[in-house]
Amino acid sequence: MEFSNQLLLEYRKLMQTTNLQKCYQEIIKLIKYIRTELQKEMSDHDFMGQVVENRMDFSYFQATTPKLKELGLKVQVVFIHKTGTFEVWMSGYNRKIQSKYHQAVGCVESPFAKCENLERNDYILRIPVNKELGVDDTKSILEVIRANIFRLEDTFLCL
Repeated sequence: MEFSNQLLLEYRKLMQTTNLQKCYQEIIKLIKYIRTELQKEMSDHDFMGQVVENRMDFSYFQATTPKLKELGLKVQVVFIHKTGTFEVWMSGYNRKIQSKYHQAVGCVESPFAKCENLERNDYILRIPVNKELGVDDTKSILEVIRANIFRLEDTFLCL
């Protein structure tokens, strides 16, 4: 296996000359805080596992309700590292379930972004959280995430 020595050197330089590691730790701390607060406020939801850190592409946590679970669906709160933004996704437990619901919502007008490639993406519908880190307070980000979870759930429970 070959590695890019230039990228390895660049990584070491970034770690030595920037706050990259501390910034990353702060983002993960924020995501964990949001998960904990939602879990306290949304007792009808089962928050599965912990925060998943996915190679700095995105980090996320998942939740479901008994009804969503029965349908094979879960909600994911996702932080996209490249853009520094949150999104709320509705996903299936597997590709077969996602494909079924993707077809069902295909004809429905929706304010949500529909998945364009089920083989590449792990969501059926997604909605960005239009709040900016470092500008908007954590409480308002949390409120928008919670509201978007309910909006997505309502969409699928009406199918």
